[in-house]
Amino acid sequence: MNTLMSPVTEDAPCVAVYRELRDGVSRASAQIGYGYNLFPTAPATHRFLHRALAACAHSGRLHEYGTADDARDRALAATLAGTYLGVSLEGEQIIFTSGATEGIGLVTRWLAACDAGLLLPAPCYYAFEQTPRRWGGTVLGRYRHDGAVHATGENASHTALVEIFPNGVTGALYTPPPLVADFRVVDVVFLAGGGGPNPHQVTDHVRTTLSGRVADTAVLMTPSKDLCIPGIRPGLLISGHTSLLDAVRDDLFDRTASSSPLTGQAVLLYLTVLLLAEAAHDSNPADFTRRHRWIARQYAHHRVPTMPSETDCRAIVEHLDAMSAHFADGFNLLTEHAGGLLETGAHLRPVSGYSLLPPLAADLSHSDETVAWVNAVGRQFDLKLNAHLLFGGTKESWQHLYPGPPRIRVNVSVPHEDLLHTLGLLRAAHRGVVLPSPRTEAA
Repeated sequence: MNTLMSPVTEDAPCVAVYRELRDGVSRASAQIGYGYNLFPTAPATHRFLHRALAACAHSGRLHEYGTADDARDRALAATLAGTYLGVSLEGEQIIFTSGATEGIGLVTRWLAACDAGLLLPAPCYYAFEQTPRRWGGTVLGRYRHDGAVHATGENASHTALVEIFPNGVTGALYTPPPLVADFRVVDVVFLAGGGGPNPHQVTDHVRTTLSGRVADTAVLMTPSKDLCIPGIRPGLLISGHTSLLDAVRDDLFDRTASSSPLTGQAVLLYLTVLLLAEAAHDSNPADFTRRHRWIARQYAHHRVPTMPSETDCRAIVEHLDAMSAHFADGFNLLTEHAGGLLETGAHLRPVSGYSLLPPLAADLSHSDETVAWVNAVGRQFDLKLNAHLLFGGTKESWQHLYPGPPRIRVNVSVPHEDLLHTLGLLRAAHRGVVLPSPRTEAA
């Protein structure tokens, strides 16, 4: 009898690098560049999730694969998201997903089937690279913050431009390449936690990019990072493209009859908070109550009972403002204590969120040297570093777009004492790490 074997799909370069960086490194090691928000969840968010779960149990939603309440949640999400993003949406254009990662996989799989090659920002989340590789998709090129492109030399019948607001690794807003794409993927990573004179500049950029249309666009959003609930993994996929929506529904039907009802409830809370956060920062104090009343009417119209109270919404918005201040203080601490280790300066401050990717003060001119150095730091100092090579691209594209010293991710959402501790470990490693001897091939 012949043995059944599936074809082995080679990892994307960034995933292969991850395995090299972590080889032999203790899972219990400290880390300076976590990929999720470590700021505490707002107590009011906890209260809402408990109430939403109880309501789902009481109404029988936890005992069914799907109910009419699912459609009501999607219709309300269309109203709230459409108002927030400045587009006209219907419930059929709303898909709840298991985090943005699932949404990336669903969209990029469909794009691969359409022979639509991706033009990706560098850096980007690994799923934009790994999923197309698994499904026979194409990456046409990668672009940096100013729109400069490094082409891969591959071809496709169509072009899909991926824009990330702000970049989930650098925290910066990018200028896309000047081209007319056949399709756009707009991944909205961080919306809460913005600082400076315009805390909602990311929202403004997203609205300008969408320009009121989603027929040729997929929008991905997730409450996980902003609301500090990565374990629940709520996600939102929005599109007006009929073929994409049909493909996504078929894919979801193959794998599961329905998503968790708590996913939709978390998304609705997020959209509610985003709308109210804008009102909270407006010059007119009455705008918050006025907008909350409008949102309450939408909940009532769509017969969704779990409307968060005005008191809880104010508490969550205030918590997000405190989170933004914590991020800012963490960035200031980094600037104060990272001298001689990392490049610092206001130009590296995230416009929103907790992530940045400063250059490392190390004489590592080749990618292989960077991988060996980071792995040695992990093994010898129990410190995990997330080098730029983890975040999409190839060694060639990184060298072309960002020549110079390697870069490592820093997360300023961690407790300040943890940030100072990991910077201390990095300083010790910077002085005393011992690189392994080069391997020699046997004669």
